Amino acid sequence: MSLDWSQIDILAPTLIYIEQLYLVRNNCSKISSEYQISKEYFKNLRYLNLEQNGIESWDELTGFGVLRELKFLIVNKNKIQNIHYNKRGFRGLKSLSFEDNLISSWKTFDELNRFDCKIE
Repeated sequence: MSLDWSQIDILAPTLIYIEQLYLVRNNCSKISSEYQISKEYFKNLRYLNLEQNGIESWDELTGFGVLRELKFLIVNKNKIQNIHYNKRGFRGLKSLSFEDNLISSWKTFDELNRFDCKIE
């Protein structure tokens, strides 16, 4: 498919009970820079797969940090160059998969230690 986040944003009110969302190989490259992720509409989202969407910056994903139930985030095969801590959270995140991106600095791996995740 060729969905971009504007279409997901329109559908968001109907996704209230969705726990898993797979948006693999779409055009969701601009997310947090153009849209606000709704805690109300995505309150049950536990698993989000955004593989192969051409995401170039971790900043496009920081809006998902407000989702308390989000446990698994997959952003494989994008164009992310670094991951950095943001106060907004990812407090419930248990798994982050970011293989086959453009990570070129060990600093990104150090940043992962700053995330305020609850390990159960």
